[in-house]
Amino acid sequence: MTNAIDKTATNGYTNGVKAAQPASTNGATTTTNGTTTTTTTKETPTNGTTTTTAPLPSASSPSLILTHPTPSERRHTWLKSSTDWGAALPTSTYIERESHLCSASTLASSGGITHWILVDSTLPADSRPVLATAESLRKRTLVAGPGGEVREGVSHGIGSVFCYPEYRGHGYASRMMTELGEVLKGWQAEESRGEKEVVFSKLYSDIGRGFYGRHGWMPFPSGHVEFPAAAAGEEGAGKEVKRLLTGDLKELCEADEGMLRALMEKPSGDGKTRVAIPPDAEHFAWHRAREEFVTQALFGRIPEVRGALVGEVGSRVWAVWTRGFYGKKTETKKNTLYILRLVVEEEMRGGEVDEEVLARQLGDVVGVARGEAREWGCGRVEVWNPSACVGGALEKVGGTRVEREKEGIASVMWYGKEGGEVEWLANEKYAWC
Repeated sequence: MTNAIDKTATNGYTNGVKAAQPASTNGATTTTNGTTTTTTTKETPTNGTTTTTAPLPSASSPSLILTHPTPSERRHTWLKSSTDWGAALPTSTYIERESHLCSASTLASSGGITHWILVDSTLPADSRPVLATAESLRKRTLVAGPGGEVREGVSHGIGSVFCYPEYRGHGYASRMMTELGEVLKGWQAEESRGEKEVVFSKLYSDIGRGFYGRHGWMPFPSGHVEFPAAAAGEEGAGKEVKRLLTGDLKELCEADEGMLRALMEKPSGDGKTRVAIPPDAEHFAWHRAREEFVTQALFGRIPEVRGALVGEVGSRVWAVWTRGFYGKKTETKKNTLYILRLVVEEEMRGGEVDEEVLARQLGDVVGVARGEAREWGCGRVEVWNPSACVGGALEKVGGTRVEREKEGIASVMWYGKEGGEVEWLANEKYAWC
């Protein structure tokens, strides 16, 4: 599944939507009469059909609807978006990856992922202009009121928001997001294991806080601590560090969710509602499916080391990561090893953390991550939204704190029963999209 994070925000895109740029007419003559824009251009999709030549509707037209694409329309969207998001792969391989990710993990399969398009309802499928597109990914979600009553619902991550270049500048992305925000309020609520409710939808903006904020997605803290990849010959990890393999993750995920639930069961004391997306094995498998497809295509092999752990039960520190490729495998500055989830057991259990011990443990874990980044052509390691305690310890071992103002801004539209302020716990990279 493609997302805004796949595109480094150096060209004004957010999830593929170009901000405030006039639409390209590809040589067409356009006229505007206040309600419609007429174009004489025909577009020839890769499925061999030709889109109907018709006036482009106003973004406020009642004939526009949010619906689901046909297989041909979906494939054509992947072809169009490959220019912006497929830099690491040949176009055909990028399209294959997008198709693969629709069913390669339990998080996405069986209806977990939904594709959306904004189209003119008066035109037939496969010959109508696809004016804007997006995807949503259903996620299990925990909610706790101020008193600590934890319940389970559903949330949706939004990604792959994209507008074909020839349709940009008409407000179609804005219309689609307005429609999508409303539709997702009840979308797949029946799939919840607990209460049948959709708690929120979220996305990650690459053009700052303004555009999506105006449409109802409020920004949350979006910073990270960054490390360079290890230099050749540099050894940064102690002997006691355990390299985590895929088979190690399920047990750690269960322990992590148990601690997170226990933390949420404590009264907040500040009147805030707390939410969290459980850091379960399904999330890591979804990230792993993307990583394995790309690394197999680029390197002819897949990674074995999925993270690192240090310490004894009760005082362990561990990290699970993924490698993200936004450039060719030789363009290391464009590629990043992301810490999906960083767990400090003492902190999660509410115990007192020895900052010096924590710094040593984090230094060992990050040392393994930096070595893996070097091996796999990633120029840096990022840890998203660590707590003040953990962030300070990461800086002690060489990390640089970065507050993102434009890229990867976590943003939430709240649908839940509770009003007032909402605190998002474990707002880390694993929850992305």
